Order: sequence, then C-alpha cells, then structure tokens
Amino acid sequence: MSATAAYRTTSGRSGVRRTSSHPARRRRFAAILLAGVTASAATAAAVTASGRRLCAAAAEGAAESRLAVLSAFPAELAPLVAAAEIETTVEADGRRYHLARLEGVRVVLGLAGIGMVNAATTTASVIRSFEPAGIIVSGVAGSRYRIGDVVVAAQWVEESGGRVFRANPALVELARRAADALPAPLQRCTRVPPTSPDAATVCLRDDPLVIFGQRGQTNDPSGQPFPCVPGGGEVFGCELPGAPALGARVTPRPAVATDQEVQDMETAAVARVAARHRVPFLGVRAVSDGAGDPLGDRGFPAQFFDYYRLAAENASLVTRAFLARLSRIAGDPSARRICRLLAHRRWRRAAARLRAEARVRMDGVEPAPRAGLIR
Repeated sequence: MSATAAYRTTSGRSGVRRTSSHPARRRRFAAILLAGVTASAATAAAVTASGRRLCAAAAEGAAESRLAVLSAFPAELAPLVAAAEIETTVEADGRRYHLARLEGVRVVLGLAGIGMVNAATTTASVIRSFEPAGIIVSGVAGSRYRIGDVVVAAQWVEESGGRVFRANPALVELARRAADALPAPLQRCTRVPPTSPDAATVCLRDDPLVIFGQRGQTNDPSGQPFPCVPGGGEVFGCELPGAPALGARVTPRPAVATDQEVQDMETAAVARVAARHRVPFLGVRAVSDGAGDPLGDRGFPAQFFDYYRLAAENASLVTRAFLARLSRIAGDPSARRICRLLAHRRWRRAAARLRAEARVRMDGVEPAPRAGLIR
C-alpha cells in the first residue's frame, strides 16, 4: 500500500524515513479513507433505521414510518381492517394496501396471498415500496393446541429446507406484555359454517389461551404461487377487505393437519425475506384446526372451514394488543430508554428491559399471570 511510504521504517537502515514523492497518491489514499468512513456511516444508518422507526410509527406528527401487517387471505385481514382508521388505499406491484392507523400506530394492511411463493414475493414488494419499521403476520394455522388458541412462536422453520428464522425478541416480548391487555376477550363461539344463512352457533368447551411457543413450521408442498380467485370470497378471493376506490399507486424503490406447535403456509417465507432485509418480524397465528373441537376430531380441512373466522378474530385481538402496547411505549416519557434500545437495534436488551419493567409495579409486587395466558 502506498501509504506505508509515509511511515518510518527500519528495513536495513535505522532512522531512515521514506516519504512518497507523489502527493497525488496521498490525496487518493485520503479519499479512499473518507469514502470508507462515509460508507460505514451510511450502512450504520440503514441498519438502525427500522429500529428507530418502530417508536416513530406510533408517534404523533408527520412521520411516515409504518409497520406492515400482512395476512394470507381476506378473512384473516378483515377484523384488523374493521378496527382500523383507513387513511387511503394505494397500489404497489399490482396489489392494494390500506394505509391506516390501528391502535394508535401507523400501519400498512395488506394481503400476502396463500402459500410461500406469494408470501415471499409480497413481503419483498412491501419492503421495497413502504420500507416498514417491522412486519407482523396475523392469521390462522393448524396446531396441536386447541382451536381458538393464539400462538406466538419464537422461531419459524421452513420445512422444505430446514432453515430457521427467529422472531424479533423485542417484538415477542412486547406481545407477551400486550397479552395481558387484549382489546376484547378471545372468542370461543362462532357460527358453523361461517357463511351459511342457517349456521348454528358452536362454542368451544375451553376458553382460548395466548401461548408463547418455541417453534412454528411453514410448509407449502406445491412450491408454486397459489392463485387467488376474483370474487372467490373471504378465503380464496383477491379483494382487499374494505377497499374503497383506489387513492394512489406506490412505485417500489429499485432494489395442514399437524402435530407441530403451529403450522402454516406463509410465515417462515415472510420471515426469510424480512431477515434478508434486516426488518424486525413477528408471527401471530391462531388455531383454526387442532384439538378441542366440540363437533369431534374431524381434522383439516373440515375444522379449518368451520373455525377460520373465529381464529382470525383471535389472532387480530393479539395483534391489536401488540400495537396498542407499542403505542403506549412511544407516548410514555418514562419508556424512552426502550425506544432508544430499539433505535440502536439492541433487541435483546430491549426485551430484557421490558421484562424488568413488567416486574416493577407501584407496590413493588409482580402480579400473577392471568388465566388464559401461557408464558
């Protein structure tokens, strides 16, 4: 390297200094150093951006930071749309999205589509188009747990390749704290079948739980995009729930029956793309087909088509509670340290801080976990 010419050397002759006779070389070297420092700073800024925007998404003002909330099919997204304040509806890469406020947080609400291919493609488009501060998947799944239970898994694995993707630990801890304050009780009664005018009301024997599990699994044997069907209804349809006339188009920036804790066809694919772009991720899945069916152990697909609405509603309640918890943290001056930890992507430290604050109460006594929650 030419810069060594400016240093004192002892190669054969003590006290000899070799100085470059080419000032242009020194200028080029200085320029290279400056470029390296600038690039490092830009990389650091990009890395911290998503963490910084997590609290900003819930702050008042003109900030455009948002969290993306994705569901596979219309019935999963419908209860979230019903609870949201829709600001406008936009289009990106041929898909429509609601820009909205949900529980005080600015969000992008959209359909990822059914299956791993659709989920990965949509997630990449959402990241390019909206640069979300985080991504939440809210929907239904098969599980060994009881129908209606909501499972928040710490990690998700792609069954086909065995790759494991961890949910963001700070977001998991936020969900854990939020599960103590759901906007409504988890549902245990539903009309079966949901769309029949002659449907009877069926109630589960047990109250559903929020379960913080270890591992979810995503499996899509087809390996092909699962096409939605125009006019195909709330499971197979293409229509974004509650979509009004299109407000704008967004131009992207260049760039099954199971014995598992929880199993679906999309979440690990979303997690894979989120991990590639270093976007915080959380999966919230409620059980549509699993144990505890009052109509008998019928399995998939009968259970799915009877209980998908109930499961989607329960998943939405936990997702909304998570967003409400984030909103409270963003607006609480005493929680600024948590926002700073999130801004610097200190995920595990932020999670530890959340746990510590949960143990501290005005009277210094930690409350016992309430019924309906498995930590």
